Amino acid sequence: MFLNTRSLFIWCLAALLEVEAANLPSKSKPVAISQYPTSDAGIPLDSFMSFSFELSSWPDFAGIDIAIFDASQKTGLVGVVRPNISADYPSIITIGPSFFDSYKTMPKGVKFTHGFNLGANSSAARAATLASAPYACKAIGNNLAYFEYGNEPDLFWASGYRPRNYTEADYVEEWLNGTSHISEAVKSACPSLAGTEFMAPSFAGVANNSYFTLDPLKAFKEDLNAAGNIGLISSHNYMGVSTDPGITLQGTLMNHSNIIAKAETQLDVKRNISALGGDLAPKVPFILGEHNSLARQGRPGLSNTFGAALWGVDWNVYLASQNISRSHMHQGTNYRYQAWQPITTNLTTIGTKPPYYGNLAVAAMMHKPCNTSSLAITHLPASSANTSFYTAHIDSTLSRLLIVDLHTYNTTANNFTTSFPRPVQTHQFVLPQGCKSVTVSRLIANGSDALTGITWDGKSYAYELAEGKGVRMANVTQGECVQVDRKGGFKVDVPWSSAAIVNLEC
Repeated sequence: MFLNTRSLFIWCLAALLEVEAANLPSKSKPVAISQYPTSDAGIPLDSFMSFSFELSSWPDFAGIDIAIFDASQKTGLVGVVRPNISADYPSIITIGPSFFDSYKTMPKGVKFTHGFNLGANSSAARAATLASAPYACKAIGNNLAYFEYGNEPDLFWASGYRPRNYTEADYVEEWLNGTSHISEAVKSACPSLAGTEFMAPSFAGVANNSYFTLDPLKAFKEDLNAAGNIGLISSHNYMGVSTDPGITLQGTLMNHSNIIAKAETQLDVKRNISALGGDLAPKVPFILGEHNSLARQGRPGLSNTFGAALWGVDWNVYLASQNISRSHMHQGTNYRYQAWQPITTNLTTIGTKPPYYGNLAVAAMMHKPCNTSSLAITHLPASSANTSFYTAHIDSTLSRLLIVDLHTYNTTANNFTTSFPRPVQTHQFVLPQGCKSVTVSRLIANGSDALTGITWDGKSYAYELAEGKGVRMANVTQGECVQVDRKGGFKVDVPWSSAAIVNLEC
């Protein structure tokens, strides 16, 4: 019998995991938790856990940058799919006035960044972009946070909207001219929103190469912020491309070392832009304006699994600890990495997807009791390739400890099934004097390849139960208490492929 390459790889991986499980230490070395945040702790913006939406999908979620406004169009959005670009979304879009009604359906307090077309650059397209500005600002009103002018312009060549020799100087000239006219149109139509800043440059890559044709650092060297109207420095990121060979859950997503290495490419851009000085540094926050697990809308069996939810927890909290100030996880109808599917289509049923549960855990880790509170996130040096630790300090007081176990453990026929009982790692910690009341909230499922049966803090958010509202599950522990000894020591058991937030009273 001959095994194919994939089968052989999976067999070897399973064998290695079994050896690791057999050699787990019975007790880990206690990790001392600091009473105060470290001097280099991350200070994330409010609403750190945020989203970005494919423009063509926004009406679906509310209830491409290459979008041309047509004031006479009766329908909200008309899209044309070009399979050579992507079969997942229309790459040619026109939007009508009713498109902007989508902004009025979200809960009170949700803030928006509205994106304007830069890609289509004919005289008519530019005029249409300016004509759409009054509709956008009037619909969004005081819930407007920022504007974006151009999405991934370093890939305009791939859609045929710019030549391969499109330079940073060309882009900056277009961007400054366009944002100036947009700001004037908004000032005239919505005086109270005059001076609304932009997020930029929203490049797909971190440097120019054979695929990404623009370099963010060079764009700022060309004085992208000449008008002083950039409020957020935005970059995009994916851990890999869904169609690339060698992409795995354990090696690509559920791998803390890989997460650190990938984040470092963004942190290099952040540091280099900051080093330019001027009005950008250090006051303008650096964010990921679009990101998710795997580019090209994710891969089934990876991006839509519980393992991707655990990746999302580790990735996002690590970003926060490194002062990447906000995270917008990308969403789209029928996308494999989506947190939820807003409507039923011929491809996907309406429902809550595994990554949503990871988003809940991140939001819980970042929660502040009020807007005036300060939050600091620290990545602990005790972290390893398969386990990561973080602390959250609220107003300089130790408040939470996060443990993420990134060992894959598979339980379904959709993948290889792990052949040994699920290991449980016991972690020991020592708290500062005076800390007490340790309770644990868990993010857990049957395994890393699970698509359903997921809970966060004992609740399921499955659409089938209560249309996405949290439902307490009787078979899952909630409000778990852990005893702290007189010296501040305590233990937490964490199964493979799970995460736990330890809530502290210090």
